[in-house]
Amino acid sequence: MKTLNDINNEIQNLKEKVGQDAENIIANGISLKRKGKMYHCPNGYKHKRGDRTPSLSWDPKALHFYCFGCNNKIDIYEYYKEYLNYGHYEILSDLNVDSIDDSEINKNIKTFKSESSKIVPLNDKCKGYIKKRGITEETYKAFNVNTFEDNIIFEYYKHDVMVSGKIRVARKVKGDNLKSWSLNGSKPFLYNANNIDFEEDTIVVCEGEFDAMIIHQSGYKNVVSVGAGANSLESLFEKSEKFFNNFNNIIVVSDNDKAGNLMDVKFLEEFKEKVKLIDKSLYKGNDINEEYFKSGKDKIIKIVESAKLKIEGMRDLEETPYKGLKNSNMHFIPTGIETLDNAINDLGTGKFTLITGRTNGGKTTFCNQLKLNAIDKNFKVLEISGEGLQNILLNDFYSSVIGYDKEAYNFIKVNKRLRKEPKTEVLKTLQRWHKGKYKLFTKGDSKLKSTEELFEMMSSEVKSNKHDLIIIDNLMSILDVSNSSEKNNNQANFAQNCVDFSKAYNVHIILVLHPNKTYSKGQSVEIEHISGTSDLGNKADNVITIIREYEEDEIENGVDGRIELQKNRYYPQLPKIKIKFDTERKIYQEISKDGAVVERFIKWKQYLSDDIDKNTYEKIEVKKDLDNSPF
Repeated sequence: MKTLNDINNEIQNLKEKVGQDAENIIANGISLKRKGKMYHCPNGYKHKRGDRTPSLSWDPKALHFYCFGCNNKIDIYEYYKEYLNYGHYEILSDLNVDSIDDSEINKNIKTFKSESSKIVPLNDKCKGYIKKRGITEETYKAFNVNTFEDNIIFEYYKHDVMVSGKIRVARKVKGDNLKSWSLNGSKPFLYNANNIDFEEDTIVVCEGEFDAMIIHQSGYKNVVSVGAGANSLESLFEKSEKFFNNFNNIIVVSDNDKAGNLMDVKFLEEFKEKVKLIDKSLYKGNDINEEYFKSGKDKIIKIVESAKLKIEGMRDLEETPYKGLKNSNMHFIPTGIETLDNAINDLGTGKFTLITGRTNGGKTTFCNQLKLNAIDKNFKVLEISGEGLQNILLNDFYSSVIGYDKEAYNFIKVNKRLRKEPKTEVLKTLQRWHKGKYKLFTKGDSKLKSTEELFEMMSSEVKSNKHDLIIIDNLMSILDVSNSSEKNNNQANFAQNCVDFSKAYNVHIILVLHPNKTYSKGQSVEIEHISGTSDLGNKADNVITIIREYEEDEIENGVDGRIELQKNRYYPQLPKIKIKFDTERKIYQEISKDGAVVERFIKWKQYLSDDIDKNTYEKIEVKKDLDNSPF
């Protein structure tokens, strides 16, 4: 494997091979404007109003241009990489010939220039098609759209140098027929990058060229499109990192499909907290252009503003006035613990909750209870388990539903232990009860290797099945980390992704994690006890801790533990709720202030088939000693 020193030596060898000829090659290649011995620096990222007083000069000893204004250096390597958009290894391999004029890169450049010479002003046929897409003459002129062999061509620039051309047929295309392709010799970049104001704080990025024009036409001038498509983002990021680093906020306006979901995930992975995602529940169609055609400019503004609201709470009340709380599309999912639900006003979609507690302290049990209650209230749940066997998890799930009902199950012996197994007709009933409302994913049984792939899977699932609640149990079994520094960084990034995801897809996400080593068993878990960085607690809307009881007096009084609300972002209540563990159903039951156990039952029996005697399955009032459980 090549070291950094090896790479630097190869770059230096290339510079020496080209020598002083590099001055003219670079100056002519990117059309540097010269005044006396000085040139105007082309670095638009730094000279945001242009290098009005020339500050760029050629250094014959160092074999590069140097700008005294912004410290920018342009040598022959940077010329091909930064200005003509070629990749690192492409440059070092293709230019490793006796004469660089004979290199594949320069042959490609000549081909591109030859093809580009065929570009002519936009003809009437192309104008007509563009106008059918809802794009005005003012807009397509601002984007310098032209014609290539009777087709539309979108020209891509980097530092004002044309590096790519994307050709689009000027008609509606059906099925799998080819509708677009690249000009020979193109090196794809970001569309409209040459018209961006780098003094602005925010950039909007979308998928297609027409989408970029519509967003621009709706009032957002700082917009680019990825052009080559969401599936080619990794190579694009390598070439556009410097571009995106100029902005504090990146609003991703992706399509409402699988590729768009992938684009969301990749941008979040690459640029992390800079990225703000739109609320895709606002879509009626599949992309921005279609949305504009159906609903007009105001709808585009609403979609983009749904992401702008996430930029430090920024909201333009002229664009998005307050219309009352009842106009929200939020859903409210009860936990089944009444005091907790009253405190947090149920689990609202678009929010993020952390659940923590000691190992074997009951976190997974509580999550199982949340899942049962949500499904019973007709909400859709996606469970993501980092550990455990699927059949065991499902058996625990069904056992919790049927609980005491001895008519509903048989005991089976699994090696030395007895487990409840739902009877055949009961199992069919349970499957009808949760049909379309529950999906289980276990990391150990999957081929997913990264959190990027995990969020891609989540995006696809929520898009396809409209889940309301996602339970991730637990963080450390999901993440792959090698050291504490990496762990803290990855945890914070994962939590931020959960926050952005919950808002973008209008779901509630629950993330389970362990307390750190400073926490002692039985004590109240404070936010500072959360494992990893303090950013985790800061990002959450709710922080809930599950605490197992170890005091003998409390246990004798029927108290098995507590549920404590450590953080409640929107309401002041932080209750500490005493709970009893129901050993038959493996769920927690709240103990009221007067000491009574608040029992809740799942309404699965209403899904029994008509030929079953429902009287057999009426709720059985069982007065028994729970210690006689086979568990």
